[in-house]
Amino acid sequence: MDILQSALKMLEKYPLCDHCLGRQFALLGHGVENDQRGKAIKLILALGAHAVEASKKSKGTRVLKTLATNGFSETAGKILQEMGKPVPVKNHAAECFLCSDTFKATDALVKEAVRLLEDFEYTSFLVGTELPAKVAEREDEFRAEFEVSHGENMRNEFGRTIGKEIAQSVGKAVDFKRPEIVVLVNPFLGHVSLQVNPLFVSGRYRKLVRGIPQSKWFCSNCRGKGCEKCDWTGKMYQESVQEIIEKPFLKASKV
Repeated sequence: MDILQSALKMLEKYPLCDHCLGRQFALLGHGVENDQRGKAIKLILALGAHAVEASKKSKGTRVLKTLATNGFSETAGKILQEMGKPVPVKNHAAECFLCSDTFKATDALVKEAVRLLEDFEYTSFLVGTELPAKVAEREDEFRAEFEVSHGENMRNEFGRTIGKEIAQSVGKAVDFKRPEIVVLVNPFLGHVSLQVNPLFVSGRYRKLVRGIPQSKWFCSNCRGKGCEKCDWTGKMYQESVQEIIEKPFLKASKV
């Protein structure tokens, strides 16, 4: 079965946006985004159906109606209008079966991510995507039903497209191995948060008095739990160089 036949079978059963149709053939061709791929497939199907209809074969009208409804194709709708055919009203499932039109919200997610990133100094980042279990399961079942072998999963597409737009906005590089900040996105909840990797601070200091240990010294008797020997503090000394220095850094880093 070729690409067009496969795509038409998908659209005959389920409404699919350009992203979700194109994603089923993501490994075919290079340098083309899934929404562009899906839109191109729908356009070719519409042109082919128009040619069939022009030869007085009724199959063309059926395909155009499928594209106008489940394919959300304005081109197919306009062709039907020009031919004097009734344009079907979108069915009750007027949103994409796989993503529920969530790809339309990526601009807002990118904008929120860029806003959150403004408070940090960093050189690299990575986008992590969280999807509801039912969404991932639905796509797995869809791919099994149509034996998709050249597709990309939805989590990857969200992470890739959002990451590319963030990189263009902030001028920072995406690092898949050791990113300094991870942007965690849940597109279906519209939620964006940041996971900031450990902060390393180096410097030198002078200790001018005795009786202050280098680091926090737990009580040797209770090992930090608190007892009579340590006056229930859990420590052998009330303060240390570590505790004195770390306070302003912890406050500044909002830990």
